[in-house]
Amino acid sequence: MGPLRAREVAHSIFDVDYPRLWASGKRAVIFDLDNTLGERRTSKLHPEVSKLLVDLRARGFRVGVLTNRRWRSVESLVAELGPDVPLVRMAHKPSRKGYAALLGRLGVSAAEAVMIGDRTLTDVFGANRCGIHSIRVSGFSS
Repeated sequence: MGPLRAREVAHSIFDVDYPRLWASGKRAVIFDLDNTLGERRTSKLHPEVSKLLVDLRARGFRVGVLTNRRWRSVESLVAELGPDVPLVRMAHKPSRKGYAALLGRLGVSAAEAVMIGDRTLTDVFGANRCGIHSIRVSGFSS
């Protein structure tokens, strides 16, 4: 499989088969922010997204967010996510550095992680080059 091809494709974050991922040994879910967890430049999470993140953590998943956005544009989201959902901003995806930093904060290996995002050249390519299972979503929909 090529480095620009997602391992899986789903319509949205709500269509991913999380129980199957858990059964396959995945223990962490890394989300892109824009057009994945919310609309582009969102400053507040939709209630359904917040519920999904809580549900995933209740199932045992570690959850993190990896974004290329700057600090000021994500300040309110950091507070909303809380301390148990680490966020790496200005990640310079597809650079490996941001992925490695978030894996370290989540305490998992690349083989135990899944990256869910909407962009091939940043989310999918970055995850694939780090050995993280990639899932491309069509974009945000609630």
